[in-house]
Amino acid sequence: MINELRVTVHVIDMLQLTKDPTLINSPLISTKNSPERTLTKMELERYLDYSSELASIIAKVGALYSQSLPDEVVVKSVNEIETLCTGLSRKIWQKIMILNQVQD
Repeated sequence: MINELRVTVHVIDMLQLTKDPTLINSPLISTKNSPERTLTKMELERYLDYSSELASIIAKVGALYSQSLPDEVVVKSVNEIETLCTGLSRKIWQKIMILNQVQD
């Protein structure tokens, strides 16, 4: 289960690749393989906020596992997941801060 939490955090991180706040109001020259960017500024901000909350929840679930299984390897793995989640949340909040600087 702990590995599944780690994988889930990586999936959330992967989904952030196309969520670039600097492209909200800029004309974008797309190729046929470019991802569609259909989110408005408000929708993107909400998406990023939810993603950050999800990372936080995953870290908390990991902490619950380590509470139930006080094994050294489990605790170390959960600490790594918490570090991963904290780093992801930090990156997401940087995007939110950039998004808040974009003019409507």
